[in-house]
Amino acid sequence: MLKSWFAAVFCAVLSLSVCKYVAADQWDDRADAIINSFSTEDLIGQMAQVDISVLMTDDLELDEGVVRKFAKMRVGSYLNSPLTNGPINDTYLWTAEKWREVVTRVQEITMEENGGHPMIYGVDSVHGAIFVRGATLFGQQINAAASFRPDLVYEQGRITARDTLAAGIPWIFGPILGISRNPLWPRTFETFGEDPYLDAVMADAIVRGLQSNGSTAACMKHWIVYTKTPSGHDKDAVTVSDYDLLNYFLPPFKAAIDAGVLSAMENYISVNGVPLVSNTKLMNALLRDDMGWDGMMVTDYAEIDQLTDFHRIARTYDEATRISLTRASVDMSMIATDDSFINGTKALLKQSPQYLSRVKASARRVVKLKLQLGLYDNPVPGKSNVELIGNENDTATALELARESVVLLQNNDSTLPLSEDASVFLTGHAADDIGLQCGGWTIEWQGYSGMNELYPLGSTVKENIENITSNSSNVTYFNGLHYNGSYTDADLSTAMEYAKNAEYTVAVIGEGPYAEKPGDIEDLALPSGQIEYVKQLASTGTKVIVVLFEGRPRLLGDLPENVYAVIDGLLACEMDGQAVAEILYGEVNPSGRMPITYPKYPANVEMTYNHPVTSMCEDSSEVPFYCENEWDFGAGLSYTEFTYSAVTLSKGTIQSPLDSITVSVDVTNSGSMAGKETVMLFLIQPFRSLNVPEMKQLKKFSKISLGIGETQTVQFTLVADDWSVYYPQIGHGLKPVAEDSEFWVAIKPETDCDVYNETAVRDLLCSNFTLVESQVQCSEANVPVTLESGIINSENNKNGLDGVWL
Repeated sequence: MLKSWFAAVFCAVLSLSVCKYVAADQWDDRADAIINSFSTEDLIGQMAQVDISVLMTDDLELDEGVVRKFAKMRVGSYLNSPLTNGPINDTYLWTAEKWREVVTRVQEITMEENGGHPMIYGVDSVHGAIFVRGATLFGQQINAAASFRPDLVYEQGRITARDTLAAGIPWIFGPILGISRNPLWPRTFETFGEDPYLDAVMADAIVRGLQSNGSTAACMKHWIVYTKTPSGHDKDAVTVSDYDLLNYFLPPFKAAIDAGVLSAMENYISVNGVPLVSNTKLMNALLRDDMGWDGMMVTDYAEIDQLTDFHRIARTYDEATRISLTRASVDMSMIATDDSFINGTKALLKQSPQYLSRVKASARRVVKLKLQLGLYDNPVPGKSNVELIGNENDTATALELARESVVLLQNNDSTLPLSEDASVFLTGHAADDIGLQCGGWTIEWQGYSGMNELYPLGSTVKENIENITSNSSNVTYFNGLHYNGSYTDADLSTAMEYAKNAEYTVAVIGEGPYAEKPGDIEDLALPSGQIEYVKQLASTGTKVIVVLFEGRPRLLGDLPENVYAVIDGLLACEMDGQAVAEILYGEVNPSGRMPITYPKYPANVEMTYNHPVTSMCEDSSEVPFYCENEWDFGAGLSYTEFTYSAVTLSKGTIQSPLDSITVSVDVTNSGSMAGKETVMLFLIQPFRSLNVPEMKQLKKFSKISLGIGETQTVQFTLVADDWSVYYPQIGHGLKPVAEDSEFWVAIKPETDCDVYNETAVRDLLCSNFTLVESQVQCSEANVPVTLESGIINSENNKNGLDGVWL
């Protein structure tokens, strides 16, 4: 009915065939035609987004009077779940059918009041359709990265988009593309880890998956450098060099743009003293000009108002709106609960009517997005998807991703896997709690624990161990531990008695759920009570196996020295319990790898694996620049052994940016169990005149499956993009440059090529090549590039260049 209402009214009024599919290059013309028919009020309204909580009564009913009030303001978008801050009347989640009922009615009222123009609805479906009852919940993004399986991450995106669209919602506020730089940060679990290349690969996969149905928009966030918090606190101000910004923080966003991402979200912070929401350099010069991106940019929650309330650079909300709109390229304000942005924009145009073209440009991007998603055709899409929610194929995909993301970090004396008849004592606050496997942004903003009934597709470690050992009476469960580390003497005494009588103790510990600012901590150490509880159990002589469910790598002190094995389940959510239990008992061979460095000491928590060579923890002539971690980036054990041949390169010299090098290595499963190995290639540039070089950088990876005794040749191709860096300037186009230099290839995370020791005997997994001075072609006419003081002469580079020599 709603679709036919639009067809009769809107298409007739505009005499446009926007109700039919049009090619991508025609969206601009369609958007222009619509925008040119808009009044000033229409334009401003398209740029406004309101939280659904404002539209609901205390009894969780839609207040149509309030909806109509905002519709008369021409509000173009709504967001969120009304249950995101907790249950109302014992309701924790809406079904897809309920969502469709509400979204449809909001859409009907909107289009009745504004001449037939649809609103667009958005939610944070960040690891599955987290606000839709019965939808498959995937692991958090940190697990996606730990799997090193971009094909499965694509599927996660595809299923998430389909289930969200089933609720009538075509806009997903994800993925999160900031690289983790301080593990104290409470949003670490929302990232793809600390490595720019790994993040970029995953960004490409999930954006393509999210947008694969043609009716859903992904939203890359949070533009940009949000993750580089110096204190680890959320929303902390950031200072960053152009070099670091372009070479470490930009690649995942560039990958998303190259994948066709349709929207983006800026963030809460200031960068070098300038809030993102008013940052001309980063929002305009870098994003719009250098990167040429013309998608739709939405603010984070109430961020324009925060120019007054938080950043303190504007005295009033009207002034805040003026500053943002005149300095940055925001297209939509997530004003959340009021009409401050609408009023501020009206005040701006009344005082400075020349900014009408600025408002038109943003409204046009909003309308173009709605056209691209087919909302003018079908304002509430996805009805046929409802019956697919939570199907077996989806849960199987989530389980496969969980299995491949769980990381075995320690396995002394080959303690694992356990036999089914082994004597086991199971304990720990997270052993029987699905919510602690999922973390924040699950069902509600801060997540839920202690309510397994909210996760109908999931199961706990306890349930799955009982299933695996169903014919054994040798498993005992007891827990008296809270995730804050508290326990009673009586409970500890009981637990120690059980542990003393068991050959093995599995202690499932870790963090409670949290998200964003409420998750701030002052100390990365795991609560001391958790560590002491486990150590007391170990003192009985039982062989302790620790399982961690955590959103960030909490410091463990001397705990690893007191236990036999450590498994990090991270936050694989509903399927984490099954994946961990299967790995404990050898039904699955672990293959996850850490996508972040796991620090050992509090002073080194910001020391990522690719730190500058000048960041030294120990000044040792034998081990220069060594920084001891609990486990390094890429760490992860298997129940089998993999043997590598010497690495070979197809050539030793590069003389043109068009050249490439093929890197080859044979990998053999020399153990006694089929398994999967992630083969990683790192590149080391020992000397770089442009900027202090990093220790090494991941440039390629491939996850392979090998049967017992099987060998596979793994080949990687390195090209100019791999040995180039972006010249540190913003506003003049992205300029990849490379120096005449020696480069070393290192296979495997733990390989040390000892590049500063000319007499070293090199590891067989190390090999080098050299870039030599060469005249670079930048056009078919073979016009040479001239360089002035190491800077690309842009006048001689008008034809474009993929890479140049300094």
